[in-house]
Amino acid sequence: MTELQDLAAAAYVSIESYRRDDAAVRTPVWITADAGKLKRIRNNSKVRLAKCDASGNLEGDWVEAQGRILDSPAALKAQLRRLRAKYGWKYLAYRLISVLRRAESTAIEFTPANSN
Repeated sequence: MTELQDLAAAAYVSIESYRRDDAAVRTPVWITADAGKLKRIRNNSKVRLAKCDASGNLEGDWVEAQGRILDSPAALKAQLRRLRAKYGWKYLAYRLISVLRRAESTAIEFTPANSN
């Protein structure tokens, strides 16, 4: 099992993405959720991921990865199904709030940093 596959079982993962000036920004997210950090990932696909708690306190080692935003509606629909299966009622509460706020969801795929 790869390090990224190990992270998939975590409830929360800290994503470290990078601004244009290479300053690192860490955000705790559901591993299958959109990070809300799309602009940074579009500009620089290099990220680091680590298991964390809901507050972002690290519970594991960093894993170097590449982030890629999946733009297809089918990919998003599949991602939302995985969210519901993994997080249950928490996901339903999240979706309700998202709909009320008219927030958009986005799927991000992470691959090991050394893969092309």
